[in-house]
Amino acid sequence: MQETQLTTISSAVIDGESHTLDRGAIIYSHRGIASVRINFDHWDMQGESVLIMFPGDVIKWEMMDDDFSADAIIYSSDILRTASLNIEHTVYDTLRADRRCGYPELIAHVVDSMFRIFRFYFTVEHYTLTDRIVTLQLQAFFLGFYDYLLANPREPGNDRGTQRKVELFNRFMQLLEDEYRLGHEVNYYAQRINISRKYLGLIVSDRTGVSPKRIIDEYIMLRLKLALRTSKRSLKQIADDYNFSDQSALTRYFRHHAGLSPQQYRLRQ
Repeated sequence: MQETQLTTISSAVIDGESHTLDRGAIIYSHRGIASVRINFDHWDMQGESVLIMFPGDVIKWEMMDDDFSADAIIYSSDILRTASLNIEHTVYDTLRADRRCGYPELIAHVVDSMFRIFRFYFTVEHYTLTDRIVTLQLQAFFLGFYDYLLANPREPGNDRGTQRKVELFNRFMQLLEDEYRLGHEVNYYAQRINISRKYLGLIVSDRTGVSPKRIIDEYIMLRLKLALRTSKRSLKQIADDYNFSDQSALTRYFRHHAGLSPQQYRLRQ
């Protein structure tokens, strides 16, 4: 089974729903305008631009005009891990803060060439090692980006406080991705980050316009819906998986946020 895929994105993908990614992706747009929410943060794409997505991201395409056209290379977590071995933290932190990879020369030369290579190998039938080819191309991309960061370190200055807030927000989202089954409340994540509940609330609100509790609940609900759609585990087992005290507590939580019970949701799918 292939771990990579090259696909085209157009206005047909708009469904008004949030989705949790189980893969990573680089989206390269050619024309038109689109807006997407990633982890409750808004990003715009216009003309030739790049957007980076990571496994575990919560995404929602909010707007896409009829002229929008983009290619997307999609890859598994294993491919991403192999391609970014030993440099992932430096690169990931930067790309999570700047999903558009805002370096024009990188887009004009490296990304454009990379997608030309992808299009060739994915469209010629007798090539079968596309997973390996994508891994090597991504490795070159991440290494080049890492080299650029080493040569152009961020200067300390007046934005240090803002940068710290970005780092804490990214830490919160990473913890939520890793530990959503364990932590349902804001206090859990504030304690794990070693900051106060109030300060976490300020950081998240400044970044997204919503409270951390809303983000936690929305993320858990996305995961619960996915489990109900794709898993045959009983509600009691799912309640145990998600650290609810019992099946009734899961049902109350789900009904409060979805307006129907888990059983009703599963039957509708």
